[in-house]
Amino acid sequence: MYNQIAANKRNSFILVFCVTAVLVALGYFLGEYYGFGYYGVAFAVAAAVISALFSYYGGAGMILGVSRAKQIEKKDHPQLFNVVEELSISAGVPMPKIYIIDDTAPNAFATGRDPEHAVVAITTGLLKKLNRDELQGVIAHELSHVQNRDILFPMMVGIMVVLAQSFTTFSV
Repeated sequence: MYNQIAANKRNSFILVFCVTAVLVALGYFLGEYYGFGYYGVAFAVAAAVISALFSYYGGAGMILGVSRAKQIEKKDHPQLFNVVEELSISAGVPMPKIYIIDDTAPNAFATGRDPEHAVVAITTGLLKKLNRDELQGVIAHELSHVQNRDILFPMMVGIMVVLAQSFTTFSV
């Protein structure tokens, strides 16, 4: 497990480094092309730092916003809350926030930057199809992503790619 956590942290760092390098190269070439010189590089470094920080601290919120997920409380769906709570205790991870997405497609995912800031989201379509035992299996799977910190790297990839694409579209 510790090797997997270390690999996920390393991959996230490599991702940030590579996106920064691409943006700096793009900033250099655009700066030279348009006659801004090294201001293009400075702008690219600033954009890379901002996108990395935004991805790390705001990525989960952005993913949940795009998914139109709504945070729920125990009174909204007691069985789901109970399942997440008992599996969090048995996995030894903090209780994640729980979101429901109003969609008929059966799906669930976990996101966030670490176990203390994790989120589990599940669609209404999946909730309607599963009994309690099946729901436990799905939530256990999502909590394994939280426990192994598999949630950080995919979140950062998704957000940084969108931000880098926006930057390159804006620049050209």
